[in-house]
Amino acid sequence: MASANKQQKRATRAKAKAKQNRTQRTAAPVDLDPNDDRIDFESVDLTELFKEMIDAAKISQQAMCTVFLEHPLLALVLEQEGEETATDFIIAALIEYRQWSAETDEAGALAWIESPAFQADYVAASNAITAQPPHNAN
Repeated sequence: MASANKQQKRATRAKAKAKQNRTQRTAAPVDLDPNDDRIDFESVDLTELFKEMIDAAKISQQAMCTVFLEHPLLALVLEQEGEETATDFIIAALIEYRQWSAETDEAGALAWIESPAFQADYVAASNAITAQPPHNAN
């Protein structure tokens, strides 16, 4: 687990990125290169993922974290953007989810992410996923 200082820096970056993403979504759409097969993560609609997370949260916060971490979009972000950008995306998406699901402000969402209970459930979900045997594609 990263140090408290590093987590704070990541959270600050993610907070700034989330604000930038919200601002960009309200701006005029950007013309994308049709030959670029990379996904524009700043314009991805996360509503369906958030609905799945809310359903899982009825079971437990760890189940909600598992649904989030197992979503194929996260693997795609990591593959296309690298670990640091993926971490920023994860924090920004979790902030956006909490704002959407709990109708809280950004500071409240960040406090939820940084809470010991959330951290424990997130790490437990991550460990459970990595402990699973790999899926065989047939």
